[in-house]
Amino acid sequence: MQFSAPIAPGSSGGALVDRNGALIGVITAGNGATGFAVPIESVLGLSESGRRTALGSGSALQMPAKVAAEIPQSSAAVANSDPKQILKDAKTIFIQSKTAFLTVDTLDRALALEKAWPKLGLTIVRDKRVADVSIEIDRPLFTYIHTFVIVDKRTSIVLGSGKVTAFDGTLASDGIADNIVKIFSEVRIPSASKK
Repeated sequence: MQFSAPIAPGSSGGALVDRNGALIGVITAGNGATGFAVPIESVLGLSESGRRTALGSGSALQMPAKVAAEIPQSSAAVANSDPKQILKDAKTIFIQSKTAFLTVDTLDRALALEKAWPKLGLTIVRDKRVADVSIEIDRPLFTYIHTFVIVDKRTSIVLGSGKVTAFDGTLASDGIADNIVKIFSEVRIPSASKK
């Protein structure tokens, strides 16, 4: 297990130590909350290496693309996003349920039974990290209303939503699946092939 020693405000870094207090890395402070850790074995012995190479400031260093993609975008970039294009380009969906009355498996089955589902070319995934969009299902307390919201994972733009009134989640899942398929079909399936 690794631990990070506290970094004092205004300081330029900190230390990464193991549970025994042995130094295993150096944490650098970057702009804002971004920074990175360097393994101690990468810096040990540098001063005795004989060659003296001047290193730059590091201002041109780039974060890995995966980390950069997870950082929230500016409102201007989000405002210029096209929800229809996001729906059209999506390949994977993550479904999560906030209610015990309608489970993810129940909605999975209902979507698979939809006639147009195979035409959409969408794959349901269990790992949220690999999903393009997420569908959150819920049932407000003391109601028979089952809701869903489709959200773009990268921009957090709401791409579609709806509700179905039904006694239980099994009955509601058919209506929710139908609504979800309609939302995606509008942009993914040409009008002539919807029949």
